[in-house]
Amino acid sequence: MMRYAGRHRGALLIGGVFAANLMLSSGLVQAQVTPVEIETGQNELFASRVLSTGLDNPWAMRWGPDDQIWVTERTAGEVTRIDPETGVQQTVLTLDDVYTGPQHEGLLGLALHPEFGQDAGSDYVYIAYTINNGTAEEPEPTAQIVRYTWDSQALQLVEPMTLIEDLPAWNDHNAGRVEIGPDGKIYYSIGDQGANFGRNLRRENLAQVLPTSEEVESENWRTYSGKILRLNLDGSIPEDNPEIEGVRSHVYSYGHRNPQGIAFGSNGTLYQTEHGPASGDELNIIEAGGNYGWPNVSGYIDDKAYSFINWHEAPEDIDQNADPLPDSVPQFQESEFEGDMTAPIAAYWVVEDDYPIGEICGYICDPTIAPSSVLAYEAGEDGIAEWENSILIPTLKHGTLYVQHLNEDGTEADGLPEAWFSTQNRYRDVLVSPDGRTVFIATDAFGSAAQKFGEGLNTSVLHNPGAILKFTYGEEGGSIGVVEGNDFEAAPSDSGEANVQEWEDPNTGNEEAEGSQDASPAEGEDTSDAGAITEESDVAAVAALGQPKYVVNCGGCHGADGGGAGGAGAVLSGNDNLADATFVAETIVHGFGYMPAFGSQLSDEDIAQIGSYIRSTWGNEFGVLTTEAVEAAR
Repeated sequence: MMRYAGRHRGALLIGGVFAANLMLSSGLVQAQVTPVEIETGQNELFASRVLSTGLDNPWAMRWGPDDQIWVTERTAGEVTRIDPETGVQQTVLTLDDVYTGPQHEGLLGLALHPEFGQDAGSDYVYIAYTINNGTAEEPEPTAQIVRYTWDSQALQLVEPMTLIEDLPAWNDHNAGRVEIGPDGKIYYSIGDQGANFGRNLRRENLAQVLPTSEEVESENWRTYSGKILRLNLDGSIPEDNPEIEGVRSHVYSYGHRNPQGIAFGSNGTLYQTEHGPASGDELNIIEAGGNYGWPNVSGYIDDKAYSFINWHEAPEDIDQNADPLPDSVPQFQESEFEGDMTAPIAAYWVVEDDYPIGEICGYICDPTIAPSSVLAYEAGEDGIAEWENSILIPTLKHGTLYVQHLNEDGTEADGLPEAWFSTQNRYRDVLVSPDGRTVFIATDAFGSAAQKFGEGLNTSVLHNPGAILKFTYGEEGGSIGVVEGNDFEAAPSDSGEANVQEWEDPNTGNEEAEGSQDASPAEGEDTSDAGAITEESDVAAVAALGQPKYVVNCGGCHGADGGGAGGAGAVLSGNDNLADATFVAETIVHGFGYMPAFGSQLSDEDIAQIGSYIRSTWGNEFGVLTTEAVEAAR
């Protein structure tokens, strides 16, 4: 049984041996590991290009009545309007109180009032974002939903009105989608803040905990973690909200992990996508008062590849990697859950207990897709016929738009999804133009994704970081290099030249050719800076070779200063764990927790150089990491 927040200790099947068996056959999706075969859509039906670049982690997109794309930039704290034809950007709001972090904090959801632009006095924009009530050293983040008014003369958002504040937030799983339903109510998703996992291992997971009447009366929203809320447009509790266990609150549904996608279909059905822990990403239909099982259940109640370990109630002296775990650690199979759970209409993916989670290339190769948003799509007469009656799911890990077809009434998933527009990026949100024929996808500015070039399986090199990609149905045009099948050839650009461009690392300014993370040297390549690293090697010289490789592969999470990039990765500066060379080598080779494995894409020398750099920088004085230690770790 795989254990939540524990480390799987099966046979180490790293890189090519096991992963090769998971790679999909000709004509299917390439460069992503999935336990089932997923067909590739007909990308040639679309012209594609990069519409706009230089965005600071675009997070939510809306089509405005002014025929502009309204975008939130999570880390910049800005709302930006983007011309869907030219890509020209205009900042209409800059927040001065937003609290940003590496992945989950910052300016998040965005919704426009249904009567915006109709001269009804309702030119309102609703945004959700995190603020810090503590200090930089000891942050105490919370989230809030704020309404702004559009000043059409100044082209700015003005007159902020806070609708609700002091909502749960933390350094992980803040969800943050804002949607206005056909009933005129605000729907807002809140994650479980990563409780009971990783760096938040000992925090209590509140996804199953409901508010008391006393908490509601005192406006104490602490139990809103792991919930979807329903609010009046002024932030108050609707009178027709579900009464759950005798209490009416903002809570509309509960038992959620990180529900980053919520969207309504034309028939009023509320669809939701939710991240699973290492398997079991979910596509749900949200029902009033529904319990969706987390953290007791991931995906379906099937006792496969998951059991709930309640670390909040475990003895402090028990290590999460103990195998087997002692009986003093509360452990529960999914079938032991006694709640009345609403099952998902699809789960990505169901695997058996012996699946090597975390051991192929880290979390990038785990059996999840990392669904970052959701959009219901109907083609009508002139839309994308191949997508009729489907759910669009952009994915972070695969840089792919999953198209999940539904049955006629939209209540069940119809087979497996198809994979469209696969690029080496992290897809954050998807938007379709009003005519249904143009698709816009927002990409993260940094992070890890499936590698689409070379022999590796994961990479931190994103080809279009912080961008809006545009795909137009039924038109001919340039390409941004969409992967077709297993044999990728760089697609021609508008100029007719191969579209393999140079990538400039924003941390260093060094340019790296796309796909440059291949570990194996090309024939005839100068490898004079490689070779065995021993205890006698000059630590400064080895560390100098490791520094640029650290920036490309590790800096996004651990920070250029080794400070952990605001909590995205472990703090490496002054970290006594780095004194253990075996620990360092095994962690880089095999991964650990959220950290992906690099053994399949980096050579022994690469890893030894990176390890030597982190062991001898930021006040660390632990010496070199030898290639012998890396070889032993494999």
